[in-house]
Amino acid sequence: MDLIKTNYTILATVVFVLAIVLAHLVSTNNYDWTKNTISDLGSQGYDRKLIMQIGFFAFGLILTIGILLNGLNWRTTPVLIYGICVGLTGIFCTKPFFEVEHYSELQATIHSALAQIAGLSFTLGILVQLFSSSNPNEKWIHLVFFLLVIGFSASFGLVKNYQGIVQRLLYLTSFIWLIKFYKP
Repeated sequence: MDLIKTNYTILATVVFVLAIVLAHLVSTNNYDWTKNTISDLGSQGYDRKLIMQIGFFAFGLILTIGILLNGLNWRTTPVLIYGICVGLTGIFCTKPFFEVEHYSELQATIHSALAQIAGLSFTLGILVQLFSSSNPNEKWIHLVFFLLVIGFSASFGLVKNYQGIVQRLLYLTSFIWLIKFYKP
């Protein structure tokens, strides 16, 4: 447990990135990483979705356990909510990225809501760090990451044919902040 307590952001990110890479390696021909989202790798009806479902769930679980082991407080609560929501997106899958006869619209709606709450919570987590830091250099770093997350999030809906690229840039930005600059 000490390993998780001291390195939970790194462990969660490594597990999640490994799941993404593995899911990409075994993805089918109709999955296009430049267009499709990471959630699509765990979508309903996709025969290889379990890899990404485990990745989402493990990321959220490791992040949540790490935060709780270190003590929950007002500075860690937004990131805790982020972790819980990302983990739950592994249970509630997005709609298929290919044609199927039936899928659960309710499950897809829950997935989408969880992803939005996760994004808002993560952004709030950056703001909490920004306003609670007394170091001017740290404040600037948090501000830059806040602007990057907002920018990538806003452009996600604007570039439909390149959502996969934008989402991966958003994840990369988020992982860098989470590992390097998040201070519970």
